[in-house]
Parts: sequence; structure tokens; C-alpha cells
Amino acid sequence: MSSTKTILIFTDWYIPGSKAGGPIQSVFNLANLLSRHFIVKVVCRDRDLNSSTCYERIKQNEWIEISSQHFVYYASPENTKISLIKELIKENKNNVIYINGLYSLYFSILPAFFANYFSVKSVFIAVRGMLHASALSVKKNKKLIFLALTKGYGLYRNAILLSTNDLETKEIEQTLGEVKVRCTPNIPINPNAIVPVIKNFKGDNARLRVLFLGRIAREKNPITLLKALQTIGFNVEVTFCGAGLDQNYQQLFNKELDLLPAHVYCQFINDLPHYHIRSLFENHDVMVLPSLGENFGHAIFESFAFGVPVIIGNNTPWKDIELVQAGFEIEPLNEKSLQEKLSFFNDLETDNYNVWSKGAKDLASKYFNDQNFEQVYLKLFNE
Repeated sequence: MSSTKTILIFTDWYIPGSKAGGPIQSVFNLANLLSRHFIVKVVCRDRDLNSSTCYERIKQNEWIEISSQHFVYYASPENTKISLIKELIKENKNNVIYINGLYSLYFSILPAFFANYFSVKSVFIAVRGMLHASALSVKKNKKLIFLALTKGYGLYRNAILLSTNDLETKEIEQTLGEVKVRCTPNIPINPNAIVPVIKNFKGDNARLRVLFLGRIAREKNPITLLKALQTIGFNVEVTFCGAGLDQNYQQLFNKELDLLPAHVYCQFINDLPHYHIRSLFENHDVMVLPSLGENFGHAIFESFAFGVPVIIGNNTPWKDIELVQAGFEIEPLNEKSLQEKLSFFNDLETDNYNVWSKGAKDLASKYFNDQNFEQVYLKLFNE
């Protein structure tokens, strides 16, 4: 196998960014895996989501080798333009083009357009759950118009769209019609490489410590957690880790936040670099993410991997998790059910909690061991 074959990846946000959530880590993990066999070049913005300044200590508008055969081009705003994307595709028309997402003008739409224009043979587009009903409900009209134009123009006629499960495959086919779809797994962190977290259940204050790890956004549904906590009868510490991008939704969230009783202590972490994720899980007992839908859910998997059981919405790929004592699935908007599950964890003794912690960790390890990530992606990019 030739090590000179190049895979050119387009993605809005990349390391050291963190505000765009799981996809950053997923693409980074993919690039790390592929760079063992190919030259991997990642093109991204020079700053994090909604940031007005570029990352510290990076060089803009040139290729930087961050590890062996793994290069990144951090494009500044003034250099993020049509001519850059056109030239990059033209230079790599005989290589593999990998596009992360659907809706970004410079990092999704234009790469797909120029890949068609230059008749690139190997084009892969990771859909990232963007055609799920919960994702389409945000800026719905704009997205539906774009998707109709995409379908009419045949933007993806020469591309392979990548799903992460059978449900997403159906969503892609129903929305875009006759397109080629391949199901490939997201690459999460390796739970087998994580030194077991030493947990002190409920901490020194004997309060259930709840973590919400996700954006303050409608599709992530943090307001249901707030409503469940408003009438809860025991002491809780809740941490919201994630930025709010929709000001209208943030205002609704803040109104519900003001109704929390005194025995529910709340804190916020707007931006957390991924390398701090371990300390976050060490200091929480349960992760709650009643999102309206997830195509994978990196936050969910990382919670499993660090041995923190979860309470999640039932529109994710993670099914029957109660059977292995890794957590619970609930109807996302069911406040009473969420409250009952929080009460369940609060009432556990330490030894019983440790059983659920182990169940979560074991689930992550089994999933990771069952996936042949390297084999799947080598086959995909060598066809």
C-alpha cells in the first residue's frame, strides 16, 4: 500500500477547538488513524466556533505537520474564499476528498461543488446526523430549500455519503433520493486506554453530581433537565458544559434556570478543552443528555468510557443500556421520567453505584473492541 496517497479533509472546526463538540474529536481520531497509512491533510478555520480570534500559537494559511503524515491548514477569514477551495480541490483531484458535514459554504458546499467540477472520483461526505428530524428542525426552511437545490443539481451524484447507522442511512435516502450511502462507524476515544477513574460517589458534599455535556440548544434539550430539577426533593449539583448559540433559546433556558430551588446548585463551563474531559467525569456521578436525537453521541460514549452512567433521550443508537446497567433511555421531553431516574441514582449506595459505573465502562469497551475501525476505513478509501 502506497503511503503517498493523500486524503484531503474539509471541516469547519478542528483541534485545538472544542466548542463544536464531538465531531471535532471524531475527525481528529479519523485523521490519526488514517495517517498511519496515508498522507492526511485537514483544511479548517483558524478559530473555534463563534470565536473572534484565532487559536494561539498556530500558523495561518500554510500547511503545518502536527504528526507524521498528518497536516493541517488553518485558513484565516480573509483567506477563506472560493479561490482557495477551488485550488485545493484542483491540486488533489486524483486523491481522496473527505467532507465533514453538509451546510457549510466553504467547508462542505464548495468542496462538493468543485469535486464535481473537476470530476474527482473519490469523494466522501460525512452527514453527521444533519438529516435527522431534530437537526432539520433548526433553521428548517433554509435547510429544506438547500437540500431541494442539492437534489435538483445533483451535487452528490458522484459522492459516497457516510452514515453511522442504519437509521441514518434511511434518513439520507429518504431526503436525498438516489444517492450512494455507506455505513461507517464514528471513531471515539479508546476506552481501553483510559486509566480507571477513581470516583468518590456524590463527592464530599453528599450531593448527586449531574453533568449536562452539550450545547445549550433546542436539539440538545437542556430545558427538560431544568424542569425536572425544579421540583426534585434532594440535593443536587448540576454542571452545564457547553456554549449557547441561539440567543432566543438561551433566554428561555435562563428563565427556567431562575426557577431552580436553593438545594440545586448550578454551575456553567462554556468552553472546555478536550484534554480536561477526564477531570470533568471524575467529578460527576451521572451524565444527562435528553437530546431530541443523536446519530452517535460522542458525549454519551465518553461518559460510558469514563464509567459515568447516563440518562439519555431514546432517539440515539444506544439501546437497551439499562440491561447492562450503563444508564437509562427516556422520552426526551418526559420530565417526570427524568426525575425518577435521577432519584434512582441518588438513592444508590456506593457499592451499587459502582456496579452501574462498571456497566458503563464495559459497554464502551465492548463497542470499541467490536468495531474494526482501521479495516473499515482502509477498505473504504482504497476501493
